[in-house]
Amino acid sequence: MDNRENSMDRKAACLVQAAVCREQAVADPLNHDYWVDEAIKWLELAHAPASPVVVTIEFPPNVRGLAAE
Repeated sequence: MDNRENSMDRKAACLVQAAVCREQAVADPLNHDYWVDEAIKWLELAHAPASPVVVTIEFPPNVRGLAAE
């Protein structure tokens, strides 16, 4: 796999994660702003130049049900 393919896989993964965050924003009105901000971060990462990246996701303490599933 060449770097271009890796970049596209990375971009696609970031776009998928942004979509998940947007869905959470709709499903979790109490944390809507948090999820929108997370979606924006993923979109920015998707369009950033490819470089080695380590990504972590932190959920606010009052978000339930995601980690246990």
